[in-house]
Amino acid sequence: MSSRDNEPIQNLSLAKSNEMISAKYKSTLLESQVMAIALTRIEVNANDMNYPLEAKLYPGELRSLVSDPVHIYRDLAALAKSITGHTMFIEDGKGNFRAMAMVPTAEYQDGVFTIKFNNDLRDHILGMNGDFTTLELSVLTEFTRNSSFRIYEILKKDLYKSKPDVNGGRVDVEYRLSEFRFMIGLANSDDQGVKNEMARMGKNIDWDVLYQKLDKKDRKYEKWYDLAKYVIRPAQEELEKKSNIRFEFEGQRNGHKMDKILFHLYPNEIQNAEVIIEKKKILDENENKQLKMPRDLPDYAGLYDAYVGHNGLTAEDIDLLLNKAEYKRDVVESAIRLADEQAYIRNYMGWLIKCITEGYKVVEVVEGSAGRATVTRELQAQLEEDRAAGVIQKRAWEKIQTRENFLEFVQVVEEKGLSMESLEAIYPLEEIIQMYTDWVVGREIEF
Repeated sequence: MSSRDNEPIQNLSLAKSNEMISAKYKSTLLESQVMAIALTRIEVNANDMNYPLEAKLYPGELRSLVSDPVHIYRDLAALAKSITGHTMFIEDGKGNFRAMAMVPTAEYQDGVFTIKFNNDLRDHILGMNGDFTTLELSVLTEFTRNSSFRIYEILKKDLYKSKPDVNGGRVDVEYRLSEFRFMIGLANSDDQGVKNEMARMGKNIDWDVLYQKLDKKDRKYEKWYDLAKYVIRPAQEELEKKSNIRFEFEGQRNGHKMDKILFHLYPNEIQNAEVIIEKKKILDENENKQLKMPRDLPDYAGLYDAYVGHNGLTAEDIDLLLNKAEYKRDVVESAIRLADEQAYIRNYMGWLIKCITEGYKVVEVVEGSAGRATVTRELQAQLEEDRAAGVIQKRAWEKIQTRENFLEFVQVVEEKGLSMESLEAIYPLEEIIQMYTDWVVGREIEF
């Protein structure tokens, strides 16, 4: 290994090869934004090609950029699992392509989120000799839709062609619709059938054929009208407000079938420049900021003040309880208060954890009390009610997933930065069903 020290890259922008920008891969908004930040935080040794492309991310900046501050730990824990499952397809423009795991490993441990990028991406993000594009991190982290994020990247790489004295600075860029869907994540490139078919195709990649290989659930907004209304126009509005690009678009038909999409790009004056400037300040102020654990955050400080020392609880115990409660302070407080009402508890921390994970709601008569190893009728009734409610909710959720508008709901959730797998892992069914209900009646979904 070279004797040269590792050099953190700490810029407010990141560069990607145009091949990487045009790559096909699936991601949520949160994944896209966190990976963008990670690319500016990679620790590298430029003289050692085998040195890992590794980034350590700190909630000090992420809390202000891409996540709910109360749930940053919960989001990153789910993200560590989902981010490693995506395959990236990179083409070189000569008919050759490579399929690779974009992030082979990611872990969330002791409050630090570490991403290790595939070393084969080195030439696409460091020391590039070919065509590449510089992207503003403050703009990327301001988008509220993953489609806006990806369309911005894709179009930005062609903006350099704009000349003020030619067509008013207009640049025309055309994509086949099937390929475009894979590029912005509306077609699931993680599908094993797609991977197998690509391997058989070799250099002759036909994205129309690959798109038709997908199950219907992996093809979002198949109709041109829906794609334009729910994906492209919202991205059009967001880019014009938040980036240096504005665009117009139109579909191109091949017979009766809408086959291509034509973009007309123009340079643009950012409308919310003050917000972007503030984002740059946040990025600058939080570079390499030391990790903040929950106990250091205002939302949780009172919890530690009140309960460290209570029945022998330590700060580390409360860290663990918060983790089990998905960082919901009220759940931890309720468990501790409920424990105080018990006649006797042999394993205090074990009982608290079980209380949180199993959702105790009333006083249980536990070991050592007069009613040893029994449960009150009130508790029995409550548990039966909870079980019944759970069955009802499960059936309701299964029915919702069969509705025609469910895929649109999934897209809305993913545009907000969560996959359905993460949503179901993080929230109870009751809350997810309420989110769906809110969305159906036109209310904003809140995570």
